[in-house]
Order: sequence, then C-alpha cells, then structure tokens
Amino acid sequence: MLRLRRLNFYSIFFAFGVSVLIILAASRYIGNTNYHQSSESRRNIIIRNYLKIEDGEKNSPQPLPTNPDDGSPNIEIILEKSRSKVKFDLTNYNFYTSGAQKLEDLLLESGGRPIRSLIVSAWRSGSTFLGEILNAMPGNFYHYEPLMHFDKVQIRAPPYSEKALSTIKSMFNCNFNDMDEYFEYGKVHAVQYSHNSRPWDHCKYKKELCLDPDFTSKYCKLFPFHSMKVVRFRLRLVQELLDDKQLNLNVVLLIRDPRGVMQSRQHHDWCLRAPDCWRPELVCADMISDYLTAGRLLKQYPGRLMVLRYEDLALNPNNTAHRLLNFLKLSPTPSFEEFLHSHTTVEVGGAFSTFRVSREVPFRWKNILNFSYVEEIQMVCKYAMNLWGYRMAHNASHLASKEFNPLDQFKVPQ
Repeated sequence: MLRLRRLNFYSIFFAFGVSVLIILAASRYIGNTNYHQSSESRRNIIIRNYLKIEDGEKNSPQPLPTNPDDGSPNIEIILEKSRSKVKFDLTNYNFYTSGAQKLEDLLLESGGRPIRSLIVSAWRSGSTFLGEILNAMPGNFYHYEPLMHFDKVQIRAPPYSEKALSTIKSMFNCNFNDMDEYFEYGKVHAVQYSHNSRPWDHCKYKKELCLDPDFTSKYCKLFPFHSMKVVRFRLRLVQELLDDKQLNLNVVLLIRDPRGVMQSRQHHDWCLRAPDCWRPELVCADMISDYLTAGRLLKQYPGRLMVLRYEDLALNPNNTAHRLLNFLKLSPTPSFEEFLHSHTTVEVGGAFSTFRVSREVPFRWKNILNFSYVEEIQMVCKYAMNLWGYRMAHNASHLASKEFNPLDQFKVPQ
C-alpha cells in the first residue's frame, strides 16, 4: 500500500512537471509567433502601400470634382481643396525656420518666394531616394526629372544647356507655358508626373490634367516648398541658376562610387545604347568636373551648395537627412520621419524602388562585379575616386574580403 501511494505521488508530480513545461513552451511559442506576426504585419503594410503607389490605386473611387454640364474636372474646386490641404498639413509647421512668418510668405500664388532646392546627380546614384526624402515634406511640389525629353545624354554645354536652363527656371517659377516638348514626352511617359504625388493624386484619374500647362502652373503655385532632381545636367551649369536672386536656389550635389554606379546601370538595356551611361571614363570625367566646380561654387556662394556622397546617406540616413533639412532651412515633420523609417528598414520592389535596407545597398557591387571589370573601372577612374574618397581594390581576394572598406575619409572641395 505504501509503495502504491509513493508510485501515485511520483506519477502526479511527474505529470505536473510535464504540464508546466508544456505550458511554458506553448506560451513562448505563442509569444514568438505574435512577434513574427507583428513584424510580418508591418512589412505587409509597407508592401501594400508600395503596390498602391505602383498601380496608381486604380481601383480607388473617382475623387475628382467635375462640372455638371460636361463632366470635365472642376479646376477651381480642385485648386481650392488642394489649397486647404496644404494649409492643414502645415498647421504646426515652424515657418521661422524657413525665413518666413506665415505660409503665404512662401507661396507664389500670394506673391511670396518658395524654398527651392535642386538635386544634381547622375543615373543610378541614389537621387531618386534623396528626391523622395524631400518630397516626404508636406507642402512640397516635386519637379521630377524635368529633362527626360532630352533623352540619354549628359548636358555639359550648349546647345542643350541653354534650353535645359530655361526649362529649369520656368518650372521653378511655375510657368509651364511654351514647354511643348516637356508635355509631349509626358503623353507617353507618365513617370514624368507620377513621382510628384500631390498633382498625381488628381492626374492619375484624369491624365489630361498633368498635360494642361494652365492647370499645372496654377497648381504649382499653391506650394511653399519646391524640389527638383536632375541626372542629365552637370554642376558647372548651375552658376546661372545661383546668380538668379529671385530663385534664391539651394543646390545639393550627390555623388556615388563609380563601381556602384556601373554595377547598377548593368540592369538597364537603355544604358548600353548611351555612351554617357555605359562608358566609365565619361562618368568619372564628370565626377572630376563636378568636384572642381563644387570647390569654386562653395567659395563663391557660401551656404548655397551642399555636397553629399550616396554612401554616407545610405549608411547614416537619419543624421544625413536631418543635416540636409537644416541646410535647406526646412523643419522636420512627422511624415518626413515616417518616410525615413519605412524606406530604410525593408526592401520592397524592383530596381527603381526606394524601399531599401539602406545600410546593405552601398557596397553590394563588391559581391556582384568580377574583379576584371572593377579593375577596368578603377584604371580610368583612379583620379576621380581619389578626389571623392573611394579606396581601390587591389585584387579579387581584396575585393571579396570583408575587411575591404571602399569608403575613405572625404574632404569637401576647397
């Protein structure tokens, strides 16, 4: 009897112990599952938002106010709603940071002068990401690649430079008249407009709106901040824009390691048909020219030019982006902070997506390019790489080594 009681006691004790272990394991599994579900849920939200942008939210209901007589868009109502939205989005904005007392001081519509910024870069150098950072600011009108109709060329001098400068000035002044080539290109290339999210919210339902110079001019004048990025326009041509006191333009030069640039361009067939795109000696000649020009402009126009390397932006996006806003005299906003978080922590989409785990991007070329091509680039780019602080790879083993850091200290041109 005593032995039977002891057996029952040990059985109960053993069963109790097993039950506790099962409960602990189950709770831990549930906790881990919830954690992963939470992370996956956040990632899915980002993916859904990206897909909405990509397909233009084609299934969304028609939001455009229309005229009852002919069903055409009611321009005045669109402008009034947009005007109210800009005011609402900037309700708590600190206009003193931007050298103004109130919103109207920065609006062309009311005789004010907007905060204007120009990003000068080259194909596949990170300019889309930098442009989207600025466009995350509420109240920003984004002039995305206004020189696309010039095709795949680098504009360095006349005859293209005169027309390019005229286009840039006109757009920064919200004067879209006499820009037939720009609008003709836009008829078959919606990407010219779709990156400017504010007018595209209307144009994606009625594309003709973005092809209307009168509407575009009026709409453009509603915004206090204007940003533009160009990848076909070299820095030496910027002086004429900096001399325009009415524009009061600030310029950001964005440079990238030529090895990363050339690796990224390999994905695009159009690049192989354009010498300015696929020949590294031309790419690096422009890098040298931009370096020397930057040194001169920094002295001649203090506080008007900022020089950035893409690698520094990608490795330290928060500090670099806030330094950029400070240079442009802009105050960070919640939408700006949210963009930085969502676009630097997860990778979604293809080659043109700006959703990236940014710290993983700058040196990806090390694992993709073979050393013979890297050596070819380095031979014609040695001087440019030295100026911009990019270290050379000595051989295939050195290239593949984890100890090889391609980024050296960078001295701002003087």
